Amino acid sequence: MKCQLFAFALALLMVSLGTACSSGNPMQLTQDPYIGATTPIVTATSLQYFVAIDKPIFVKFNRDMDGSTITAATFFIPNVSGTVRYDALNRIAYFQPAAPLAANSAFKPTVSTAVKDMAGKNLVKPYTFLVETRSTPNTSTPSVHWITQDCVSPSGVIQVMFSEQMNSSTITTSSFFIDGVTGTVTYDGATRIATFTPNAPLTPGQSYNPHVTTAATDLGGIHLGANYNFTFDACNVNNPGSFCSYTKGGYQGGGVPGQFFDANFATVFAGDLTIGINDGAGSQHSARWTSLSPGPENLKSYLTSPAGGASAGLASDYINLAATNSGQLSEQTVALTLNVYFSGVAGMPAGFGNQILTGTGTSLDGASISDILAFTNSALAGNGLPTGYTFSTLNDLVTNLNESWDDCTESGWGSTHLTHPAPLTSTH
Repeated sequence: MKCQLFAFALALLMVSLGTACSSGNPMQLTQDPYIGATTPIVTATSLQYFVAIDKPIFVKFNRDMDGSTITAATFFIPNVSGTVRYDALNRIAYFQPAAPLAANSAFKPTVSTAVKDMAGKNLVKPYTFLVETRSTPNTSTPSVHWITQDCVSPSGVIQVMFSEQMNSSTITTSSFFIDGVTGTVTYDGATRIATFTPNAPLTPGQSYNPHVTTAATDLGGIHLGANYNFTFDACNVNNPGSFCSYTKGGYQGGGVPGQFFDANFATVFAGDLTIGINDGAGSQHSARWTSLSPGPENLKSYLTSPAGGASAGLASDYINLAATNSGQLSEQTVALTLNVYFSGVAGMPAGFGNQILTGTGTSLDGASISDILAFTNSALAGNGLPTGYTFSTLNDLVTNLNESWDDCTESGWGSTHLTHPAPLTSTH
């Protein structure tokens, strides 16, 4: 009798669900969307504060995107007309306002869920962020710094960092090249690093002459002030690549990482350091620290403040916090942001954020460290955790990433779970 009642009840449920689905009734079984390494996500944006009124706004994605879905209807600023273009090589979409933006005003660029990657996967949630303009147009002249030092591994790459965010369409083999060497050029809109990858290994012991020309422009269309030329030698053997990362306590202290922080924070994070997603008091939450006092001082205090409970998402929008109220994950996320964006600065080996997570058996296997930082920021903002993760286990992962090359020495966890992008430069 019990079995008959159960079967009858199950039949009624199936009929009810079938009726609901066929009639368009919203009462049907649903699941949270999958969030993992193969999920498209915005990983970086143009500066959010003190933005020149004549600069385009950009977003960078973690995956190759379907450019036909990135249009003025899917990447837009409300009440601002403009055009959109997509740089497929560098995964950067640009919104160019039809006229200069209003001065001293706030805008909220949005990327809608209609945007898809090349596998047909949509953004899980719309991505909205804040942009605040200044009163003047772009006037600064960009400059370039050579990252690669000493010799370069024969199978290595050559990298330069620009002083400000650049127009990726002008960073090509015509504006960044090496005499007598063919190759490809890519540009990272987040770290401002351009990479020249030779088509064939370099000749050991030979000297080479790279050039970055004035054809390269910043986002406002201003060219480099002069051609930048330098020389390097190819090493006699391939050198294993290495990176440097530091723990959150290391950055807070008075040793080498703390000194590096003091010397470079204001330059690297001229547009402020933000965790979570800053959408200007919208539904997403963020914490940010200004590049000017008290931002740097408060951030260093924040890095080693008491946990404030279990790891959780940000409960509100904060500025220049000196202590966490959302557990260790937010502190570890700040440290990971420093490790990713300091990579390549002032002689620091470049490419820390390009390493790929592997062998953990989780939804984030196959994601780069920079991508994992973006997924973590999205979770802190309230947009959902990567599939299979809790805030606590995500904190464990981010902590391991921060410790993976602590003091420039690879950890056992790092050697097991991070693949090093090849080829690499020697920057010791």
